Amino acid sequence: MDEVAGHNTMSGAAGNVVQAAHIGSVTFTDPGPRPVVPAEAGPPPSAFVNREQQLAVLRERAASARPAHPEVIAVRGMQGVGKTALLRQFAATSRDLFPDGVLSVTFGPQERAPGEAAASLLLGLGVAERHIPSTFARRVALYRSLSADLRLLVLLDDVTDDEQVTALLPNSPGSMVLAAGNRAFEGLYADGALDLPLGALSVDSGVRLLGELCGGGRVERDPAGARDLVAALDGLPLAIRVAGGLLARHRDLPVARLLADLRGGDGTVRATVFAAFDHAYAGLADQPKLLYRTLGAMAGVRFGIEVLAAVSAGTTGAARANLAELVRVGLVEEDGFDSFRLHRMVREHALHRSAEEDDLDTRRTWRRRAVRWWLFGAMAADLAADPDRLRVADPESVRGERAPDVSAAAGLDWLDREHANLLAAMEAAAEEGWHAEVCRLFEALFALYKTRKPLSAWVRAGRLAVDSAVLTGVAETEARCRCLLAKAYQELERYDEADEQLIAARGLVAGGPPRFTASTYDFTGNLCLRRGDDEAALDWFGQALAINRDLGLVRGTALQSMLVGRALGRLGRIDEALDMCAAARDAVTGGPAAVLLPKILTSTGAVLERAGRVEDAEHTLSTAVDLALGDGNTADAADALIVLARLGGAGAAEYRDRAVSLLERMGSPRAARVIVGGA
Repeated sequence: MDEVAGHNTMSGAAGNVVQAAHIGSVTFTDPGPRPVVPAEAGPPPSAFVNREQQLAVLRERAASARPAHPEVIAVRGMQGVGKTALLRQFAATSRDLFPDGVLSVTFGPQERAPGEAAASLLLGLGVAERHIPSTFARRVALYRSLSADLRLLVLLDDVTDDEQVTALLPNSPGSMVLAAGNRAFEGLYADGALDLPLGALSVDSGVRLLGELCGGGRVERDPAGARDLVAALDGLPLAIRVAGGLLARHRDLPVARLLADLRGGDGTVRATVFAAFDHAYAGLADQPKLLYRTLGAMAGVRFGIEVLAAVSAGTTGAARANLAELVRVGLVEEDGFDSFRLHRMVREHALHRSAEEDDLDTRRTWRRRAVRWWLFGAMAADLAADPDRLRVADPESVRGERAPDVSAAAGLDWLDREHANLLAAMEAAAEEGWHAEVCRLFEALFALYKTRKPLSAWVRAGRLAVDSAVLTGVAETEARCRCLLAKAYQELERYDEADEQLIAARGLVAGGPPRFTASTYDFTGNLCLRRGDDEAALDWFGQALAINRDLGLVRGTALQSMLVGRALGRLGRIDEALDMCAAARDAVTGGPAAVLLPKILTSTGAVLERAGRVEDAEHTLSTAVDLALGDGNTADAADALIVLARLGGAGAAEYRDRAVSLLERMGSPRAARVIVGGA
C-alpha cells in the first residue's frame, strides 16, 4: 500500500480535521452541548398514508392511564414495509404526549452492542461522554435513574432480540417504548407488550401514497394502472416510494408503461422491486449512478460525506450533491446528521449494479480507497492517543498530517466510534489479500484495545491480523501482531495461548532489529507477572531495559524502568523499585510519552502500598485515575482503582465498584475476583 501523504487543514466549527491527498479528510469532533429535550427520531416521511389505525392505537395507549411500568409496543413486519416510517411519524405527531423528549437507537444486522446503545441513550439525556459509566449494568442503572418520572418516547429500531428491548426500558410509567423488527417478540408479549403487526399497504392506501409522491394528477388519469402497479410491488412502501419518485421525475412516463417495464423479470415481488430500483437508478445522472455503485462495493457499516469523497476521489461538495440525489429518489436513507446507510435490499441492488457495470479492478479500487480512508484515520487517531509507541509501519506519513491539537481522548473516541467500520475494513482487506493493511489497522487499533479493552473484538481482530501477517512474510509484522494478540489472551487469562504467541514472536525476531526483540521481552515479562513469576518477569524486563537504553529510546527506557520497578516491588525490594518508578516518571513528564504517566503512577502506588505508606499511595493512585480518565484510558484507571480499593478505608467500596464496572465493560475475568477482594 502506498504511504498516506497530503496536507493538514483545520476547520474551527467542524472540529479537528486531518486531510491527505486522495484520501479526503478525517474529522475528530468533540461533542457539543446536548439539547435539554432530546428529539432523536429523525424527520417524518415526506408522504405517509394508511397507518391511521396503528397511529390511533399508539396515541390511545400513550394517553391512557399509566401502569406501573412503561408501555411497550412491538412493531413487526417484513423489510421495506415502513416500520421506521411509522416510528418517525408517531414521534412527529405525538410531541404533546412526551414533553421530556424522544430517544432513538437503531440496532440492525451488525447487532449494535448493548453497552453502546445504553451510552447513546445517556447522551440523549444530556450525560457528558466522559461521565458515562464503563459497564453496561452501570449505564442501565444511570439511565433508569435519570428516566424516572420522565415522560419519554423511546424508539428502538431494527431490533433483532427481545433482550435488546428489556435491557433498555426506562424507569418511568409515563414513558412508551416502540420496538420495531422483522420478527415476532414472544418474550416481550409475555411481559405485557402490545403486538402491533405492520403489513403491506392496501391497494387503496398504496395508490394514495403513490399519488402523493408523484403528484400532477398522474394517478387520477390512470387509476387502474396505479392499482396494478401497487399490487405488483406487493404494497411495499419502500418500493412504492421509488416508483413514485420515477413518475415524479419523468412526467411523460405513463403509469401503465412503468408497470410493463417492471414486469420484465421473473414475476416475483423481489424481481419487481429490483426492477423499480433499476428504473430509479436509470434516471440518475452519471455521477450519482457512480456513487451508488461505489456504496454497494465499499467496506463499512455506515458512511459519511468524508469517506464518500475519498472513495469516489472527488470533493466533499460533489459527494454531498450526489448523495442528496440518491436520498431524493429513495435509494439512500439518512441515519442522523451527516450519516447515511443503505437499506439491505438496496445494498444488494447496488452490488448487483456494480457487478454488472464495473470491472473487478474498479470495484477493488473503491474498496481500497475505503480501506485506506479508515486506515488513515485509525493511524492518525492512534498517533494522537500514543505518539511514540513502537509501530512496525512507519508513522511519519501520518504524523506530519495529524492536526496538532487532536487530544488523546479525541483520538480514542474516534477509534471507538469507528470501531465497527474499522473491523469491516480489516475483513474487506483480508478478503482482497491486502494483508499489510490488515496488520496496520490492527496495530492502529491497539491504542483503543489497550486502554479500553473490548476483549472479544480484540481477539477477533488479532486472529485476523496474525493470519494476514503470516502471509506478508515480514517477520517483524508477524511478531508484532502475535504480541498484541497475546496481550488480549493475557487479559482473558488464557495464559497458555498467550505464551504460544509470544514464543513464536520471540523466534521471529531473534537476531533481528533489537527494538522488536525488546518488545517481545516486554510482553513476555508482563505475562510472567500475571502468572506470579516475579523473578522471571524481572529478568525479561531487565533485558528489554538494557536494549532500550542502548538505543537511546526515552519512551522504551521509561516503560521498562517502570516495569522493572513493578517487579522489584513485588519482590519486596522497595527502595530500588521506587527509584526505578521515579526515573520513569521523570523521563516522560512533559514529553510525548506522558501518556504513560497513569501506568507509571499506578505502579508507584502499588509499591508504596507494599511499603505501608498508605497516604502517599492514595494520593499517587488518585492522580493516576484522574489522568487516565482524562485521556479516556479506562484500563489504566481500573488498575489504579483496584490498588486504591486494596488500601482500605472509607472509599474502598466505591473504588472497588468503579473498578468492577470498568472491568465488566472490558469483559475481563478479573471483575469477579475484584468483587470478592482479589485483584
